[in-house]
Amino acid sequence: MTTATEPEPKLRGDSAVDPKDDKRGPRVRAMFAGIARRYDLLNRIISGGRDQAWRRKTVKMAGLRGGEQVLDVCCGTGDLALMFHRAKAKPARVVASDFTPEMLRLSAEKAGRAGISLPLFAGDALHLPLPDACFDVVSVGYGVRNFQDIDAGLRELARVLKPGGRLAILEATPARGLIGRFANWYINRVVPWVGNRLTGSSDRAYSYLADSIQLFPDAAALKARLEAAGFTDVKFRKLNLGTMAIHVGIRAS
Repeated sequence: MTTATEPEPKLRGDSAVDPKDDKRGPRVRAMFAGIARRYDLLNRIISGGRDQAWRRKTVKMAGLRGGEQVLDVCCGTGDLALMFHRAKAKPARVVASDFTPEMLRLSAEKAGRAGISLPLFAGDALHLPLPDACFDVVSVGYGVRNFQDIDAGLRELARVLKPGGRLAILEATPARGLIGRFANWYINRVVPWVGNRLTGSSDRAYSYLADSIQLFPDAAALKARLEAAGFTDVKFRKLNLGTMAIHVGIRAS
């Protein structure tokens, strides 16, 4: 476990530099930039006000011990990172990254209003500007399904974790049975209709988000891919009638 007296992990290069794009990057970044200001509002509406509770559960399942270095990847507007910062077992440092500048600005504004120091940097989750094995805990909330290459992204998260460090992922997951049919209807019909209209998204961002959920591995398949990426003792917990899942794994030594 990292203590508060250990040196803080350093970023490689200029943290203000826009990260390198892959083929999908510019389109996804532009989409999130366009919905950034209403992203929190839409999350509350679409989740029925439950998304913050799911983030709190993610922090709890990450098993903080106090004095650790925490990295939140794909931080969006900063909610999950700020919850880690406020945890009872207080980390030594919480750092957050995203590859959408508009999201990073909102994270900075939110942290400033709360009087919290939250170091932020622009970074593609597949190519984080960080040295190997520099964080005790890494988290991703609603970001893994946007990776251009899920397996490469999971390996990159393992790379920046110390041996024995923990990864916590909160993500939507395809559901099965009657609940799955209802969830599919809600995700494919209601979410795009509400999201695209309230955000005025010219990119039809919430149609993309609905599609990304349907194409994402289910909870068991994601567990297997985490194990293939070098994580052990991988567990997951399903929430919201099986439509959300929190995965936690330990980086093998």
